Amino acid sequence: MPEPVIGVVGTGRLGRAVGELATAEGRAVRHYDPRDPGGWPALPAPDVLVDCSAPALVHPVTRFCRDRGIPLVSCVSGLSEGERERVRGLADTTAVVLAHNLSLGNYLQTRALRYVADVLATMERAGVRGSIPEAAVLERHPVTKAHRPSATAEALAREWSRRTGVHATDVASLRSGPAVSDHEVRLVWAEQALTLTHEVVSLDAAAAGAVGVADWAAVAPPGAYTVHEVFDAMVAAMAESAHEPVGRPL
Repeated sequence: MPEPVIGVVGTGRLGRAVGELATAEGRAVRHYDPRDPGGWPALPAPDVLVDCSAPALVHPVTRFCRDRGIPLVSCVSGLSEGERERVRGLADTTAVVLAHNLSLGNYLQTRALRYVADVLATMERAGVRGSIPEAAVLERHPVTKAHRPSATAEALAREWSRRTGVHATDVASLRSGPAVSDHEVRLVWAEQALTLTHEVVSLDAAAAGAVGVADWAAVAPPGAYTVHEVFDAMVAAMAESAHEPVGRPL
């Protein structure tokens, strides 16, 4: 089966990284100019579209995907709830993936946080008082990122709250440093601390995730998926092909 043709919307750092990585891998890539969405219908349709643009383009992107039946990987940060609902609205006709963070490292960080939170919540329910520590999330991005806190930081805080029933004490943002990102979850007890940190040193981490998720979405049944649900499905498929058991879903 031929590899799907990947369409990319967005000329920013992530959009360029996705296009460059896919091209370097010998993939067919089609770029759709975010300044001229009215011209997209005249262009050949891709097999899957990766949107790395901005919230202002949610309407033309979703219209293009609905009209042409194109699966969508939405990587746009700072979407309002109404804009997210518009993206999810494609799910009745095609696959749509909402991707707040495309890197493998964030997926593993989140799985680790879920495991830690589940263990601590179990201990607390068993009567081990003080098992659940204070939790805080810190994210760092360059000064060019306007949205704060990042969608990834908010997602980490939600996971902690959902698993433990206790809200994070703070979700803090720092705008400084290189043009990549860091996310840290710090758990603090009276006598010790545990930190789960993910540092990105190249946007190729997100670009590689985008290409892999796009390949998955291109053949997935209609529906709305989170990026971590896609990674779960990909890991399960790898384990099945290797005849290995998959660990308990987190």
